[in-house]
Amino acid sequence: MKAAKKLVPLLLALAGMHSAIADDIDSGQVELDMTGTIVAESCDIDTASQNQTIHIGDFSAGIFKNVGDTSEWKQFDIKLNNCTSAISQSTVAFSGTSDGTDPSLLALSDTSGGGGMASGVAIELLDSSMNTIAINSTDNAYPITQGNNDLTFRLRYKATAVPVTPGNASSVLYFDVSYQ
Repeated sequence: MKAAKKLVPLLLALAGMHSAIADDIDSGQVELDMTGTIVAESCDIDTASQNQTIHIGDFSAGIFKNVGDTSEWKQFDIKLNNCTSAISQSTVAFSGTSDGTDPSLLALSDTSGGGGMASGVAIELLDSSMNTIAINSTDNAYPITQGNNDLTFRLRYKATAVPVTPGNASSVLYFDVSYQ
């Protein structure tokens, strides 16, 4: 008990010294600069999904007898990885050059520079339920769960004029993913 009584005056003396020392310090302002970024919750787009080459197939021009006839479809996926629990859905906006006859379709383009383009067909983009997705518009919302997610889509050729002439039937399609 006696040790505690001696300690209290010592602590009071030290506290007074601190106050006296503080009076001698320049009280000028100090500036602290902070930096950082607040980012939206998102998923990582799998690198294999970012630059895909999708071979829709080789089809005879003869299968397109009427405007609206289609080829078989080819599936492709957009893989979203490491999605956080804060994300409940995503929307995908597909863009590219729309077809002159049917603007909801993707026009063919000479991606190889070799010429010899097919005519009378364009590329139709479909969701996993086989509903057409118009080019240059935002698609429906897709539910997202925490972790990894696959968004499935399909491509096929669609006749826009007859007769369809054979040739190169390539194009370029871009996509942007937004999260909610």
